[in-house]
Amino acid sequence: MGWPGPAISLPVVAPPTAPLLDGAARWWVDRDARLHRLEGRFPGGVPVTLELQRTNRPVLWPVAALGGRPGLPRALTGPEENRLARLATRMRTRGGAAATLTAPVAPGGVVRGTGWISWAAGAAYLSVGGADAWAGRTLRRYDATGVWSTAATGAPTAPPPLPPPSTRHSWQHSVPHTDDTGDIDLLLAAALRVGVAAKPAGPATRIRGDHLAGRAVDVIEADAEHGGLRYWIDRSGLLRRLELRTRLGTYAQLDLTPGPVPALPPPAKPPARR
Repeated sequence: MGWPGPAISLPVVAPPTAPLLDGAARWWVDRDARLHRLEGRFPGGVPVTLELQRTNRPVLWPVAALGGRPGLPRALTGPEENRLARLATRMRTRGGAAATLTAPVAPGGVVRGTGWISWAAGAAYLSVGGADAWAGRTLRRYDATGVWSTAATGAPTAPPPLPPPSTRHSWQHSVPHTDDTGDIDLLLAAALRVGVAAKPAGPATRIRGDHLAGRAVDVIEADAEHGGLRYWIDRSGLLRRLELRTRLGTYAQLDLTPGPVPALPPPAKPPARR
């Protein structure tokens, strides 16, 4: 039993190399040690056959949620270090930004949102949701104390209502953590800190050059308390995108359009602990 074509050996019976296969697997390997076919069974006895079509190689497009295009990481140059160090000052000078959120929170589930960040007020306000990830729409307000959220009606991608619902509304206070909502809250908390911190606390590396909304940007990755952050900084020194590596290993991203934003009064103080 062999594979059609030149220089093809007989199938090799070998133990599985991954927990996906149950029991022995059959490998079709040519004389150059290239795999052409694999047969085995999933747990439960379900048969599976994998054939590799080596003559059909479609173009692989980078996926933003998986980190985008590959790059050649290197240390920052002097101008790049300067733009990163002055980032907080530049963003505070701009005052705020319109924000668009895209966050994979589960296999096949993406949360989206839209709203504003005000570095002048130290607050953010977004409408967040996703039919395939979250049930319904949530209004989320951020400040230095944490996150305030309340359920709302309407499309998640619609801007949140202004002014925000009154304090009589059922706003719930919490601190960012590490579940599905935590990845989003940690990203927004990091975005607010951009206007405060002079530079990221950890070492920074330039991942690659890229383009966003017609602008050349440097994608700079820095260590953070809850995972790696990627700063997309244009050549004028403004932040255009902030990415957070999530617990799933994907990247949640916040696209920013710096400029005037509506008045965003910070939420009320959190309830006192008893």
